[in-house]
Amino acid sequence: MEKTITSRLGFGLMRLPTVDGEIDMPQVMQMVDTALENGVNYFDTAYGYHDGKSETAIREALVKRYDHSKYFLATKLPFWKMECEEDVAKLFNEQLEKTGADYFDYYLLHCLNKENFEKAINFKAIEYCEKMKAEGKIKKFGFSFHDDAETLEKILKHYDKWEFVQLQLNYYDLEKEDYQKQLALANQYNLPVIVMEPVRGGFLARTVPNGKAAVDAAYGENKLAALALSYVDALPGVFLTLSGMSNMEQMVDNINTYKAPIPMDDKAKATIAKVMEEIKSFQAVDCTKCEYCMPCPMKLNIPKLFEIYSTYEVFKSEYNAKEALKAQEAQPSDCIGCRACENKCPQHIKISEEMAVWADKISKFK
Repeated sequence: MEKTITSRLGFGLMRLPTVDGEIDMPQVMQMVDTALENGVNYFDTAYGYHDGKSETAIREALVKRYDHSKYFLATKLPFWKMECEEDVAKLFNEQLEKTGADYFDYYLLHCLNKENFEKAINFKAIEYCEKMKAEGKIKKFGFSFHDDAETLEKILKHYDKWEFVQLQLNYYDLEKEDYQKQLALANQYNLPVIVMEPVRGGFLARTVPNGKAAVDAAYGENKLAALALSYVDALPGVFLTLSGMSNMEQMVDNINTYKAPIPMDDKAKATIAKVMEEIKSFQAVDCTKCEYCMPCPMKLNIPKLFEIYSTYEVFKSEYNAKEALKAQEAQPSDCIGCRACENKCPQHIKISEEMAVWADKISKFK
């Protein structure tokens, strides 16, 4: 079946399966095949995903194996790689080469915030993308966003030809007023919305024991991810949700969810409220494991260390925390407070301060 419209579910290529640290290409190919066989036709990558290997992975798994009429391909312009205006064209052409694509269906300015938007203006990134649209190398042009609603409104007012926006939305974040304002702004400007982080880096799919019990009681076992995906799918203005699927099991589960989404009725709202109540009681750090903070000069695996921290806060098992920390090359106490990571964190986490608190708790383990 040829593509006519994007699927409601998109395959996010940020968290692909790996074997010994390398992308598991046979499994990725199987996942791509399964996606297309079940109507999932949107594939989202970026220059920096998987240390720069995600774009080449999709070339091998998708672009070389299927005609472009069968899928929509999205990637993003990496501002962290730019030092001058000439880098915009250089990086765009490099992405065409890495993906093997003749054009991008959806092209995004990546991770727009105050700093990156200023770069976009200074380096004439919007003008260059308009030129690529005119040449047919970009079909739809938008941006992914990681900042506050005030900044989003400035970006929307600056340029009136945006065709879509990619926002971080999930039932955890939408408890916060700023995220509510962001979605309202997108709707106000009639911008179609792509959702990223619908399960918040997988966190909402493996939430705390009582929260899981509430979902199990309402919908049966293993419906945490389905509830999170169904929630964002029902939001106003959302036309597609990206799921960073890491294995075939997740792929099949997500596909089944979109065949029969959970209705967002009073029952769903009450169930989500129960989950949120418990999340608020233990969540240590607001980390989504996007890895934008990486690499750390001291070799800390920041997202993993924060995951261990949150798990400890739930179960208070010093033994399990110590065992998990043994597998880490660097420890929270190795953080030197350079704050290089904090400038790159989309969640604006004060990473060095949180790492110091975690290191102090570890120091008191028996």
